[in-house]
Amino acid sequence: MGFSIGDTSVKTATPLPSMNRKKPVHDLTHIKKILDDYEIDKIILGYPLNMNGSHGPVTRKVEAFKSFLSKNIDIEIQFVDERLTSFEAEELLKPIIKSSQKRKKIIDSTAALVILKNYLNLS
Repeated sequence: MGFSIGDTSVKTATPLPSMNRKKPVHDLTHIKKILDDYEIDKIILGYPLNMNGSHGPVTRKVEAFKSFLSKNIDIEIQFVDERLTSFEAEELLKPIIKSSQKRKKIIDSTAALVILKNYLNLS
């Protein structure tokens, strides 16, 4: 799971280290720590729609994750379309990191950066 933090006043985003999903309680603890450490006031979740805009199995999992977060964290949570963000993240990283194995290690956080930048550019 990738993370990025942003500042709406200057519309900047910075990636944070990603994490491997474990149990929901562990994921929640990690997310709460980020929220506290960076004084976050809104969560932007990538919304994985199919290319034609329809919902698939992963979309439903993200909706369930949002519901889980909403029950455990008192903060606004908003979806942003994440179609092609992993591709865009990969394209951003290719000129900087030649090794595909090294890119894989940071692709989630880079995709989170792209999602957040898209949100900031729309707001």
